[in-house]
Amino acid sequence: LVTGGAGFIGSNYIHYMFKKYEILRLTKSDFTSLDGNLVRNMLGSGLSMGFMSSLINIGSVALQGAINSLNNANYIVAHTAARKISEFFMLPFTVFGTTMATFCGQNMGAKKPDRIKKGIWQVTIVTWIWCAFMVLLSYTVVPYMVEKITATKQQQVIDTATLYLRVDTLLYFIPAVICILRNAMQGIGDSVTPVVSSSFELICKVLVATFLTPVLGYWAIIWAEPIAWVIMVIPLLIGIKKNPVINGVE
Repeated sequence: LVTGGAGFIGSNYIHYMFKKYEILRLTKSDFTSLDGNLVRNMLGSGLSMGFMSSLINIGSVALQGAINSLNNANYIVAHTAARKISEFFMLPFTVFGTTMATFCGQNMGAKKPDRIKKGIWQVTIVTWIWCAFMVLLSYTVVPYMVEKITATKQQQVIDTATLYLRVDTLLYFIPAVICILRNAMQGIGDSVTPVVSSSFELICKVLVATFLTPVLGYWAIIWAEPIAWVIMVIPLLIGIKKNPVINGVE
């Protein structure tokens, strides 16, 4: 009933929008006056973002498979809790990254590369301040957070999740840059470099899951993402440095 009610309300909103706002109604002229270059650029950016997201998620599945292979329920519970906390800690990276995609696209259209460079630096500084705060949290209240999320006092669970977060948060400064640059490059029309970077992340996670986990155990899972971050930020730094839009060539 709730689902049906929500669908009914949603359809009413759509009907109201199309009836009230003429600009939202599709007409034949909307399809005959399409700009081919614009459509190709939008399609390229959309496919790039979708493919990039797929690579990231496939890598996460590979790591989860490696954790399951350790045959330790406490590791699974601990990692699940740690990832939930990590997603909260990293939320500003995603928010600022999405913002930079729009900001850079607008300033590219306005032909203001200096504003793009300045915006990237300013957002990076803000996210790094957040990263420093997350490091502080990981070395103070994280064990308490893990205990509340897992609803357990199992010491191995708390210690494992805390160790994961204490190691990874020290390197959060790198994924902060990755999120900003990846979205900024999408905004200025470079849809290839972010995919290459995400491909490196996938390859690294698969290699760690396949070869290091049997040797190092959960330590391999802890180091998998930091290693991937260091590798995948390299093409982004090179790409943004050489980008003609950033350099004011275009």
